[in-house]
Amino acid sequence: MFTQKQVFIFTLKVCSNNYLAVILAVIILMVILFKNKNDRRTYLAKQISGLNGLSYVGILPLLFQGPETILTLTLQLFRRFGKSTFKIWILDNLYIFPTKPEDIEIILNNTMLFKKSNDYLVLKESIMSQGIFSSEKYHKWKTNRKMVATGFNFSIIKSFIPIFYEEAMILGNILYKRRNFYTHECEVSKSVSMATMEMIGRTAFGVKFNAQHNSNHEFVSHFKIIQKAWAYRILHPWFLNKTLFKMSSVKQKHDKSQRIIFDFIDNLLKKKQAEMNEKKNNYDLENVNDCKKTKTLIEILLENENMKHTQIRQEAITVIIGGQDTTAFTNSCILFMLAHHQDVQDNVFEEISTIFSSGDPDRIPTYEDLQQMKYLECVIKETLRLYPPLPFMCKNVQQEFKLGNHLIPADSTLTIFIPGIHLNPKYYDKPRSFNPDNFLPDVYRQRHPCTFIPFSAGYRNCIGVKYAMTQMKTVISTLVRFYHFSPSARYPSSKSLRLEFLGSLKFINGCYINIRFRT
Repeated sequence: MFTQKQVFIFTLKVCSNNYLAVILAVIILMVILFKNKNDRRTYLAKQISGLNGLSYVGILPLLFQGPETILTLTLQLFRRFGKSTFKIWILDNLYIFPTKPEDIEIILNNTMLFKKSNDYLVLKESIMSQGIFSSEKYHKWKTNRKMVATGFNFSIIKSFIPIFYEEAMILGNILYKRRNFYTHECEVSKSVSMATMEMIGRTAFGVKFNAQHNSNHEFVSHFKIIQKAWAYRILHPWFLNKTLFKMSSVKQKHDKSQRIIFDFIDNLLKKKQAEMNEKKNNYDLENVNDCKKTKTLIEILLENENMKHTQIRQEAITVIIGGQDTTAFTNSCILFMLAHHQDVQDNVFEEISTIFSSGDPDRIPTYEDLQQMKYLECVIKETLRLYPPLPFMCKNVQQEFKLGNHLIPADSTLTIFIPGIHLNPKYYDKPRSFNPDNFLPDVYRQRHPCTFIPFSAGYRNCIGVKYAMTQMKTVISTLVRFYHFSPSARYPSSKSLRLEFLGSLKFINGCYINIRFRT
């Protein structure tokens, strides 16, 4: 039997020859190392439908087709096996896919499945470490989640609306200026991303990043490099091993970007702490009123004496990523779908015009205004159904348990593939078509809650759901009030949009639409 050290040395020697030889060597060595591992797992896996073949190869060759094809390939597996729970192998890793919303509900509410799968090592060994998204310790996660949640309570979110509106107005102006003067075409995703970054800075941290006027903000640009490193490790599973990954040039790029992001957050925390100390030292009658003001999330975290600097940094990074990356992607997709569905855009504009028909038509929306935007909410949810920014959720199975008619073996990964549920014709008529009526109250109530899970569900659902919905409603309603969107010649059909999976969904060639002032 080879030792792990011998395996790695041999693999690295082969690396100097050619790429295919590396793949072959890794597969052979995996067989040698794990051939007799966990016969119980292999036995139970055979009772579950799906791709059998060589369990130590599995669908590994399919991964080499790149991040753009991952979603398509997984959807093909759902069409083939999706009538019931099915499985696939990637090397020695067993992935089990539940397909029924009833089973998904059980999984997401089972505290025994708290731990995320080993695939999330790419996050834990990177900038997110043990933040609430990737934390493995239940009690620590529960305490920190409760603390972070105080920064996103109802009254605080309501106070963010003027900030969302102000930045949305700046965003609209930037998009219009950056459009092609003759065709009116504009790539929206980069500008939307920067606007979202600025909103996070002002709301969660109480600071201005000046991101809207800086198309290459250091956090956003280096986070893109980090995400590419995550995807590289996931799509080349042998690089999930730390030793092998250290030999990769991708690791060097990752570490450089990680240092820059850490420095950015550390400087932010240092400045904020100094500001808080100065206010405390200069306490007087004037500051009594300041003390009554709502505290930002970062102030709440910094005031907690039990939370170490590294933990605060981890939570700060988690909040920025959760609030910036996914929301920015969704807002861009909403604008794209409105451009390609003029009837839907007209309905949204009519709803907004009715709400703002009295008083100043250019006023800042109130929370009550946003609550009246029922149709816009349907549009947002339908966009999230078609383009869930985080399409995969993976849970580590530590103890064997029964799910439906199957025994799920220990040392396997339960994988919830959200598009597999969202695009299932059993739950949605013409599931690939854009139809906001899917989320009219009477229609929505007829479906199981877990047929729509872009924010996950259960005790570990997204902590920023209300923040995200409030921000998206404010931004989209503001842009639609003043601008009209239509398809660009570059993307004549909504099917032209190309996406890839880099931990979350990303645009491959940008998101182009035409923009004009409303008259």
